[in-house]
Amino acid sequence: MLWLIVGVYGNILKEGHLVEGLVWAAITLDCGGTAFIIVTFLFSGLFAISTGSGFGTISAMSLTLFPAGIAVGGDAALLGGAILSGAALGDSISPVSDTAVIAASTQQYDDGRVADVGESIRHRLSVVLWAVVLTLLFFSFVGLWRTETLQTDISSGSDDYKGLFLLFPILVVMILALRKVNIFVSLFVAIVVAVAIGLGLHLLTLGNLVHIEDGHVSGAIVEGIGSMANICLLLMVVVSLSGLIIQSGAMKQLISLLNGYTTHSQQRTEITLFSLVAIAGILIAAVNTIANICVAPFVNDIGQRQGIHPFRRTTILATVICTFPFVLPYGGCLLLLMKGVEALGATVELEATDMFFTTVYPWFLLVCCFITCIIRHHHRK
Repeated sequence: MLWLIVGVYGNILKEGHLVEGLVWAAITLDCGGTAFIIVTFLFSGLFAISTGSGFGTISAMSLTLFPAGIAVGGDAALLGGAILSGAALGDSISPVSDTAVIAASTQQYDDGRVADVGESIRHRLSVVLWAVVLTLLFFSFVGLWRTETLQTDISSGSDDYKGLFLLFPILVVMILALRKVNIFVSLFVAIVVAVAIGLGLHLLTLGNLVHIEDGHVSGAIVEGIGSMANICLLLMVVVSLSGLIIQSGAMKQLISLLNGYTTHSQQRTEITLFSLVAIAGILIAAVNTIANICVAPFVNDIGQRQGIHPFRRTTILATVICTFPFVLPYGGCLLLLMKGVEALGATVELEATDMFFTTVYPWFLLVCCFITCIIRHHHRK
């Protein structure tokens, strides 16, 4: 349902010429492809932190920032990697993301209390910040030779700047999300605001929204739903495969094997937990929330018995679970991005495997988390 609503939301922004507005701003500021890739990562991350929805971020940014970045000479694979990286950033650190909530609410102290969401986020902040810095450095250096110069044949109309006013609905989503308003309500309000701005500034007409001709219904609303219908059906199939893995007992067998490796060594236990969450992310990459829910009880059980502090456990859960589902070609996040790009009818050639190495934030996050596991700590429960 979220994807269908986001499809409508993103399509209205596209029909309202938000992309043209972003291109106009890039030309005015002389912002080339490399700078736009960095902006894409930061803006996607801010959007994901505010909304708490990695999927919502990928859907919205693939329909807005991606085509604008292509227009100013950005590399398609790097732009896709920047959007996925930003979505993973928000999912790993946002206090309103299901990843953060599940990671905290499933990890218990010996007296039965669960970890606090805010404190657990603060505990893993250093890991996330290191990954962000490394990601920015990567996009800065690699973007210099993977992007083209600003295309001089792009025409910028005198009224193109009006499309930037459709950034206000995105701001509305962020503000409402920070006030802990339900994401469905936030997106509905944003759609209303976007339609009001579009109609008021003559960026949209009612025909752009819904149009009936010769018995066929078209328009941004209908096309937005249709553009996401296929990916919804595809994800149901992928989730079903994940369900088979869980019901087969393979996860329980795997946990039994890994549990025998744990000792009273905090380092070995944390590496075991790290491996367990990573394997869950690989096997259940359709939706990282499902992988998180499946593996969290086992992390809690092993961690409690071996004396690992709940904050340490939430750090491993919330960071490692935000890696493989964002980079694997069969992961729900990457499939959604590809569908968004396809819905644009873009002429760029983009394959799912192209983002395996350009979606660098999840990889840096994985490395940084592993380093924290092998470093000796005194933060025990």
